[in-house]
Amino acid sequence: MPETTQRSTAPTRIQPRVPAAVAALAAAALAAIVLPVAALGLRVPWADIGGIATDPATREMLRVTLVAALLATLSSLVLGLPLALWMQRGRNTAHLARLLVLLPLALPPVVAGLALTALIGKRGALAPLLDATGITFAFAFPGVVAAHTFIALPFVVITLDAALRQLDPEVTDSAQGVGLSPATTIRKVVLPAIRPALVSAAGLAFARSLGEFGTTLTFAGSMPGTTRTMPLGIYLAREIDQDLAYGLAAILVALALATLALSLLPTLLHRDPAPQARATHPLDIQRLAELTRPAAEPPAITAGTSTFPAGTVTALIGPNGAGKTTLAGRIAGRLTGLTIAIGGRTLQDDTRTHVPPHQRGVVLLTQNPGLPPTATALGAVAMVAGTGTAQAQRARALLAAAGLQELADVPVPALSGGQAAQVALVRALAARPAVLILDEPLAAIDAQAAAQWRRFLQATKHHRTTILITHAYTDIATLADHVAVMERGEVIALRPAAEELRAPSSAFSARLAGTNWLPGTLDPQAQALVTDFGAMQGSVDKHGPGAAVFSARDVRLAPAGFARAATVASVDALPTGEMAVELAGGNGVLIAIADRPYTPSEAVTWDVDPARVTLRAL
Repeated sequence: MPETTQRSTAPTRIQPRVPAAVAALAAAALAAIVLPVAALGLRVPWADIGGIATDPATREMLRVTLVAALLATLSSLVLGLPLALWMQRGRNTAHLARLLVLLPLALPPVVAGLALTALIGKRGALAPLLDATGITFAFAFPGVVAAHTFIALPFVVITLDAALRQLDPEVTDSAQGVGLSPATTIRKVVLPAIRPALVSAAGLAFARSLGEFGTTLTFAGSMPGTTRTMPLGIYLAREIDQDLAYGLAAILVALALATLALSLLPTLLHRDPAPQARATHPLDIQRLAELTRPAAEPPAITAGTSTFPAGTVTALIGPNGAGKTTLAGRIAGRLTGLTIAIGGRTLQDDTRTHVPPHQRGVVLLTQNPGLPPTATALGAVAMVAGTGTAQAQRARALLAAAGLQELADVPVPALSGGQAAQVALVRALAARPAVLILDEPLAAIDAQAAAQWRRFLQATKHHRTTILITHAYTDIATLADHVAVMERGEVIALRPAAEELRAPSSAFSARLAGTNWLPGTLDPQAQALVTDFGAMQGSVDKHGPGAAVFSARDVRLAPAGFARAATVASVDALPTGEMAVELAGGNGVLIAIADRPYTPSEAVTWDVDPARVTLRAL
């Protein structure tokens, strides 16, 4: 019996069903738009449409309309794009600007015309300046362009503002973090990302200009060959020749439909690139270290009252919400609110001194890769790999050294999460930063690749000053020279890593190190620390808050036989085959390593040798 094979096809996303009531209302809405235009088509004298279109008067109105619409569209783009970009960074002022941008859409056309007359009319507020320069707007062709721009500009700003607000802020923040100036970021990252929106905005502005009537009539009048546009001609023809009016209307509708169709082409033709299976190769640590070594000596970093030592890796740890990412953003220049000095140079303080991110020499890589969405992996790296003809060559060398050369031509949206994280690492290192802040950079990378990157970071740890935000014990044990512990937005301890792992400063640090940390009250009279798990004996010379620190392996655990009783809260299997058993009983961390399974809620007894317990004051 012959074998048959089934060819796999690209999967198609299944769209959720739309309720019948919603579909009916949607059809009614579409009909409310389409049916009047369709009815208009029934009244058009199609047999005479050629003659109407070639009539000299029609051609003259078309010329005025199209030229005015083109100039108004260009003016709207030149003015609207900067305004939309500015509104992304503003706060209350941006909300006010969005409100004002919508004003021309809410004004009656005659009011809009009167407003233009009051500003740039023959007796307007700017009339003396216009007379001195010989510029005339009222009842002249420039007035038509001004009226069209006033009405079309909101469409440009609204469209671009919406597109910019959908652009991931990390894309622009990371671009400036790796050294691209704001202007370069706009040119190389932002504008390519919003290119379809630019086309749509231009199409909407042009189409709206084609149909502009009331504002133009009020401000510029209806002078044949000078200010009479197609809508004005249709209005006049309606009173004397209905067939001519309908014919002119059909021509205008056709122009509008063609304009809108062309403006939608980039969106209709856009297809998200499919993920591509590409192999990665071993990382060449020595070569990558040579290509990314900073030119400057690594500096110390002072953030508030804490100083991160130069030329070392400091692991920044703490529970979720402790402020680790906020502190990283302040050091990188994305956030204010703390005095920051790098290498003795104050970059921001309470006097509002602020050095922008692209001038700090600090690269912050968050868990979001922040790669330009319209670039390839090679293009994303090449943006920061240098300038001139050697730019792409160095970018290829960087990718090859990282074992990612096969990803060079892959579009960023087609990269997997792990691939994007590695390309982002290469991009960050390509800037040769003297200060590198990594926010859990290996979280999305598979274990084999993560091990290679750890070896690279270990081999180059003294090339730069690195702050590593992590929740992984492996990162601290293998990479960190120092550990900074954060709680409630403050660095509560900054110590050598070996010391922090041996005697943790907080419950979170203890859990990360696999060490027990029981908070309580020191009692000099009893020579003990009173905790929720009972008194822990030791040397005590003062009264106050303290903690008992001891290894999980020093805890003796059994169903019965020890003096202290507790209940099993959770059980985790270790790679060694042993079980990490967490006991419930109050504040702090109490974990035991057991060689047999326990179950949650099981009653147990435990004890620890007092000689293995360290009591410390907090």
